[in-house]
Amino acid sequence: MQANFRPALRLAAACLAAALASACQIPGLERVGGAEGAAERAQRQSRQGEHAAAARSYEQAARIAADTARNRLWLAAAGEWIAAADIASAEVAIGMLEPPVSDADTRERLRLDVELALARGDRARAAALLRGLPETGDAAALATRARVHFGELRVADAVTTLMAREALLTDAAERLANQRLIVDGIGAALERGGSARAPDWADATLAGWLELGRILSDARAGALGTQRRLQTWRERYPAHPAAEALWRGLAGLPVAAGDLPRQVALLLPLSGRAEAAGQAVRDGFLAAYYDHGSAARPRVRIYDVAARDAPSAYLQALADGSDFVVGPLTREDVASLATLHDGRATTLALNFLPEGVAVPERFYQYALSPEDEARLAARRIVEDGRSSGVTLVPQSDWGRRVAAAFAEEFTAAGGAIVDQADYVPSTVDFNDVLRRLLRTTGQRGSSPRPDAQFIFVAAQPVHGRLIRTQLRFNYASALPMYATSDVFDAAGQGNVDLDGVIFPDMPWVLDPYGPAAAAREAAERSWPGRPGQLGRLHAFGYDAFRVIGELRRLRGGSSPLPGLTGRLSLDREGRLRRELDWAQVVNGRAVSPPPPPPAPTAPAT
Repeated sequence: MQANFRPALRLAAACLAAALASACQIPGLERVGGAEGAAERAQRQSRQGEHAAAARSYEQAARIAADTARNRLWLAAAGEWIAAADIASAEVAIGMLEPPVSDADTRERLRLDVELALARGDRARAAALLRGLPETGDAAALATRARVHFGELRVADAVTTLMAREALLTDAAERLANQRLIVDGIGAALERGGSARAPDWADATLAGWLELGRILSDARAGALGTQRRLQTWRERYPAHPAAEALWRGLAGLPVAAGDLPRQVALLLPLSGRAEAAGQAVRDGFLAAYYDHGSAARPRVRIYDVAARDAPSAYLQALADGSDFVVGPLTREDVASLATLHDGRATTLALNFLPEGVAVPERFYQYALSPEDEARLAARRIVEDGRSSGVTLVPQSDWGRRVAAAFAEEFTAAGGAIVDQADYVPSTVDFNDVLRRLLRTTGQRGSSPRPDAQFIFVAAQPVHGRLIRTQLRFNYASALPMYATSDVFDAAGQGNVDLDGVIFPDMPWVLDPYGPAAAAREAAERSWPGRPGQLGRLHAFGYDAFRVIGELRRLRGGSSPLPGLTGRLSLDREGRLRRELDWAQVVNGRAVSPPPPPPAPTAPAT
């Protein structure tokens, strides 16, 4: 399903249109000379979306209006030029202001300066300018404030601001336009990696808006189950103010089936040491298969690569008529399959090839990569304003790969790792290693080394809880701790010991509603008691089936595919990359952490 939405442009235009007072409300628009007629024409053109024409009409009115109206008309023209994406003309119009400038016009000019900064993509400057704008009940100012919050990925704050704006609107069309600002703003923020999860303080109206925005954003990107999600949403929020016109047409549109092959071969280890992992991926894959519906579904044949080697299973799948192969799962099997892959069938390998290995034609790679999560953590730490810290990882191939990926990404961003340590996987007492790493005595009054602004930890849940607890014991509980998703098992015991830990994770774990929750609940009914990592592998298999029909769209560089494992996009090497949501453990629960602070902006000149 495709939608021709331009969320940022639509939001900007609506914000600016709300600022333009009607001609009869601007003092000094005498009919003499035609100023009032030109302003009325400008308003009509603005409502029709002809913003450049409206700007010229406002300029015409400004040139012949009385002194009391002239500045307001130049500001109105500047607003229309911004809506028309003509920044240079907007600056010229603002430059036409003449003294004396009223307090109201001064506030409007500041608001337009914020809009100009947003139009240039300078979100930090927009946020800095916004701090000087009074928090009035003006509808236009509220819309601009919401735009800045969306730009900062403060999604809940932006929606709350637009909810307050809607209370000021009396016209039904204006209220509907404001509601479109809400869902379009949520969608644009989600595309940039924002979160639409409801904060703990959200009331039912705010929570409903956030969930509806996520549903519509997912639908535009081709997510399955939109009608079912909308019906569930209506049942959950029966008194919500969202107008039915927002989603009435969308709910009835079918999702395109995509380019599905005739027969898919699923190559997984279904016996031996990786049996549990292979079965979880298989079950998730088949769950998506049956959720897709019977029409146009491909045939699926499943091969146990533990009973034969992966190349032999691949050749047998080709002989059996498969034109698409999913798997194998382990890094070793993926590498061995790549050596004989000849392009006769498209392959979606469920792990990444080692660096430096040539990628065959029609060979794509998809993995729940801890290295990618380590890189995400490194970028998040830099965004949080922390430039130096320490790392702690297990003495294993997994730990070394995670540490190397984190260090490469963090140092490339200008950060410094001032010390690093590793631990034996059987460790339960981390006091000595933490004291050496943080240069603390563990005695009351001692504090961690001043150049350690954070600690990055690679650990499974048990080790993560031990490390976090022993940081507190060593008077280092204030030190921010970042980790990969491996540290958290939503069904695990003792998660309160992880309080404060920040980590990225997939919608399967973090989303309380929507397709992730529905798939998670269905899996729990069919396979109760599966621990956290096997649950993630179920989601991995589910998304693997989804990707089959979306490869052409993803190759074209379209918007990411909203999946249970994250927002999926395809890079130039044929690797699927995942953008994840961020969580922080609070009282044993994973909740949305505070957003990163805005980047510093240069002072105005």
